[in-house]
Amino acid sequence: MRKLTLEKLWEAEGANFGQAGGAQCVADFGNADAEYGKLRNSAALCDFSFTQRLSFDESDGIDFLDSMLAANILKLRYGRITDTYLADEYGNIRAEVLAGNIDDKIIAVLESLDDSCSKCLSDGSAQCSDLTDSHILLSVDGPDSWKVAVAVFGTDILNLPFMSVEKYRYEDADTYLMRSGKTGEYGYQFMAPNAIAEKLAKRLLEESKKLGGGLCGMAAHALARLDGNFFNIYGEGARVLNPLKLGLQWMTDFEKEKFPGSEKIYSERDSGISQKICAVQSAGDTPLNPGDKIFDSDDEVGEVVHALRSPISGKWTGLALMKSHCAFSGFGFSRTPNGGEEIFTVSRPTVLAKSLSKPMLQE
Repeated sequence: MRKLTLEKLWEAEGANFGQAGGAQCVADFGNADAEYGKLRNSAALCDFSFTQRLSFDESDGIDFLDSMLAANILKLRYGRITDTYLADEYGNIRAEVLAGNIDDKIIAVLESLDDSCSKCLSDGSAQCSDLTDSHILLSVDGPDSWKVAVAVFGTDILNLPFMSVEKYRYEDADTYLMRSGKTGEYGYQFMAPNAIAEKLAKRLLEESKKLGGGLCGMAAHALARLDGNFFNIYGEGARVLNPLKLGLQWMTDFEKEKFPGSEKIYSERDSGISQKICAVQSAGDTPLNPGDKIFDSDDEVGEVVHALRSPISGKWTGLALMKSHCAFSGFGFSRTPNGGEEIFTVSRPTVLAKSLSKPMLQE
């Protein structure tokens, strides 16, 4: 399993480690609920170096990536990021990919189901540099996260719209700043070479603590994604795989001639799908667990594929793969045939992000 570059630093801070896609990640720092509170109320620093990071020369990389990814990479403008996926030949999702156009390069960040997905791209015909082992990726998320970015790079970051990327200098090294958070709050990701990794991490942590924030792990991020209606390849993605059933049509350019798995995906889109992802909540404080069956009278209409408990509401929120005619919010279902209403379909986001009501520079 690939280890985090900053493993010892996080270990000294009390980290509990887990794995994501075959790589080490920080699961939590001892209290995931408190870490989630930091993310929702101030600024939370999380190590995203479990991802795979690639850099392509724009001259040939943009054409190569367009042939491999579901989005139209040829339309990716300078300074912008697109969110898409890499599929296998059967049309199953293998990795979520954030691709950014900056400095005559296409930077690709992969959250993948296994640690070999980057090889599928780096072994292509384009000039590619694998930055996974040479660079770190740190994420700061929360309604005050923009203040952390300003403290490090200055007020220029206030000009960055959502899903954009810019290059800055830190400790005399090129550092990429991506505004691409997936929590519903403001979010910034810092990609920097290992030579300055610890200095940057300590600075980001220091600035986060000044705001009442601090460190958080992937458990807090997973809940924020679930609440905020953001895709999680390690949650629902790993159990469902099918991008149409997962509701990832918006990541796909259906006018493209082809990409790996496109024949299957296009065919299923034309014929229609019988199941869709839908958000659900449990009545009371009864837990939801992946694999739980959902019934309408005596008809089994769905199955829970991802679920977590919210420290804000105390409720269990999840995602279920439902028969398409049942995948709408506002209905009650049972856990057993002909049982009472115990699971309800709901709409997301289930938590109103503070960043929506707390503009930058407004206190």
